[in-house]
Amino acid sequence: MYMLGRRVRAAVLDAVAPVRCAACGDSGRALCEACTAAIEAAPRPLTAAVRAAFEYGDEVRGVLHHGKFRDCRAALRALSWLGAARLEAPRATVVAPVPLARRRAVERGYNQAAVVARAFAEFHRLPLHPLLTRTRDTPPQSTLDRSARQRNVAGAFAADAAARGATVWLIDDVLTTGATTAAARDALLAAGAARVEIAVLAVVL
Repeated sequence: MYMLGRRVRAAVLDAVAPVRCAACGDSGRALCEACTAAIEAAPRPLTAAVRAAFEYGDEVRGVLHHGKFRDCRAALRALSWLGAARLEAPRATVVAPVPLARRRAVERGYNQAAVVARAFAEFHRLPLHPLLTRTRDTPPQSTLDRSARQRNVAGAFAADAAARGATVWLIDDVLTTGATTAAARDALLAAGAARVEIAVLAVVL
């Protein structure tokens, strides 16, 4: 019933309100041409531990915020496709998203990392498998400092047996300290994954 009500509200809003750019707020598209051009023109950030498509700058931050908290999946998908084009996937890869805590998945209605992962998988024509599950709900990482983030997600993931022997491209939306993706990677390796490479849509530098 909750999800039905959510879909009905979204349909009503789409009918009575113009689509607005998730990055700048102008009406017309979920991601306008000017913001798309600005995002595409930004250099790809250089990071040692992960592949990152974008720096967490103004336009990208706006899209991710709307994608997470305002159910603007159209803009998030568009940004994810732009990001996928910037990244080279590992060979012989299975794409797996970092799972969202169950409570937040119910509240939000979807996992933003799964939206990003699906775009990456489709762009690179790779299989997408939800290899990870959350073993417990955790407080939002944004409310914690670096050391608390590591403790918060330690042991919070379990990997499916299908990870054994696989090269996994682990996908998340934003990387800050890397605590969440590191915990997810450790779970995949513990389950026997041959290799795990991490990619994110945006990185906080």
